[in-house]
Amino acid sequence: MKRFLLLCLGLTALVNAKPSLQVDSDRIEAGQTFNLQFIVPLQELPQNRGTFRLDTKNNFKLLGIDSSDQVMRPDMDDIFNSFFGGGGRAYKARVYSFKIRAPKKTGLQDLGQLIWNIGGEPNIISNKIPVNVQRSYNDDALAVSLTPSKKSIYEGEQFSVTLSLHTFEHFQGGLQATDMSTGNDFIVHRNDLSNMEFKPVEGTRREMKATTRFAWLSPTKSGDLQIPPFKFKYTKLGEPKVVEEKKQMGSMSFSSRSVKQESIETETSTAPLNITVLPLPTEGKPENFSGMVGSYSFNADFDKTNLKVGEALTLSINITGDGTPGTITDPKLPDFSEFRSVPPENSINKKVKGVKVITTKEIKVFLYPKKKGTFEIPAITYSWFNPAKRKYETAAAGPWTIEVEKGDAPAEPIYQPSATTGTSAPVVQKQEIEFLGSDIRFIHPITDKSETTTPHRSVTFWVLFLAAIPFYLIANFAITRKRKRNSDTALVRKGKANKLLKEKFANAREALKKGDGKGFYAALENGLIDYLSNLTNIEFKGMTRPQMKQELAKLKVKSETIDAIDSWLEKCAFVRFAPVSTTTEEQSLMLADVEKLCEALKL
Repeated sequence: MKRFLLLCLGLTALVNAKPSLQVDSDRIEAGQTFNLQFIVPLQELPQNRGTFRLDTKNNFKLLGIDSSDQVMRPDMDDIFNSFFGGGGRAYKARVYSFKIRAPKKTGLQDLGQLIWNIGGEPNIISNKIPVNVQRSYNDDALAVSLTPSKKSIYEGEQFSVTLSLHTFEHFQGGLQATDMSTGNDFIVHRNDLSNMEFKPVEGTRREMKATTRFAWLSPTKSGDLQIPPFKFKYTKLGEPKVVEEKKQMGSMSFSSRSVKQESIETETSTAPLNITVLPLPTEGKPENFSGMVGSYSFNADFDKTNLKVGEALTLSINITGDGTPGTITDPKLPDFSEFRSVPPENSINKKVKGVKVITTKEIKVFLYPKKKGTFEIPAITYSWFNPAKRKYETAAAGPWTIEVEKGDAPAEPIYQPSATTGTSAPVVQKQEIEFLGSDIRFIHPITDKSETTTPHRSVTFWVLFLAAIPFYLIANFAITRKRKRNSDTALVRKGKANKLLKEKFANAREALKKGDGKGFYAALENGLIDYLSNLTNIEFKGMTRPQMKQELAKLKVKSETIDAIDSWLEKCAFVRFAPVSTTTEEQSLMLADVEKLCEALKL
């Protein structure tokens, strides 16, 4: 019965042997060569067959073609499938082999179509040949790139850069940014990368991709500028290696072969970005040009135009635009010499809206009229350069007419020079005379009673007097020193630096216990920045890292210490914003390293 079954399977395989396309490799790597085989059973070969033509696409390159007759032997799967109509028995076939080089792009791609001339007519054997191209183990397992929204911009114009990360199947994690500096020639607003999400790449095996807008930048000067490469560390799976092992058991020896792949820590980086920055045109430049470049809106108005002496008049100014992130210059204000003013209130904020960072500045100017009358306030103008229209634009608000009436409160004192002396002695008004008259103090007579004792002639007096002098000097020295220390802001901040640093490290340890990774790295970053600020009395918060490095260099800090500070701040910022996780042990080591770094600082 068993022999009969095998015979039936063999006959079925012989009958159903059909032409087929197959690749001679389980893994096709990008940029490498492979063979595409077209296998035709000899009994299926047409009598009037002609030549083959392989029309490749998607950067697949045909290097050559060859043919030979071979005996095709099935494997166990073919034998099993033969029971259901597939091939399973050895048979002779003509094998046409096409040598092809794969493209650099990975993923499932269409190689092209195979055409066979039969009887003088082209016959399409296969209209689409899907091939899965994979990354070579020798190549990077992580591809990173930076793409600018514009490569040619004006000085002060805002543009964005997009960061893309593409992981391939031999990527094993451990992603860490070692340098993400944008250089010294740009004002930067960084995006929060906490929402950065990796998604599977369609048509690929175990490839992930994440793309997000990394930052918005504005150049501080014109010319050919460059954003340096962003550098990353990660772990990948190395190339498979065949390992032969020999074992001796008594008088017999055995050998075995196995394929091993080891994990390798490696680095990769983005290509540097070259940005061409154009100077602003001089033609049509307004006299009171604000220096802002972008699309702006401007408005200004007073809260009232009728008031009394003693009341306040408020001028509110609002400027909004998409130029340099976080920066807006003030407009030129009119002459307010007829008014008494106090320092204005300024507030500025920036917010990401769509693909731009929008900055808004609000200014409030408080004015108090000195006297009654009618005052003409000229218009306030604000000018900027619009790169989209390639021209300067100006907006204006006003003019205004302010009516001031006499109020209940007295006007400011008016001083008149003396008619006789020409000096600026104040004239005393009647109301002031009445007030002075009510404030006169009576003079008390001195009695005739005289002192009968002379304490300075007593020994006890001088003993107590001389004993009090050292105590006075000590107390005076302590009070003076305390006042001096309190008046010296730098000294006070430096004295509190270590205490505040310990509080930050305590917050980091608390976040570490709770498993709050984002809070942990925020505490480390803020602790290090605040510690530097308290030691030097320089506000490092809000500075870019290149600016911080310059300030520390001015303070004669060692270059290796500056590099260590910059590296730790970069690590904390990247781990906070990027979707990268670290273990509790790694976080504990980082905390210890930052503590050692702070202890070594001598500023």
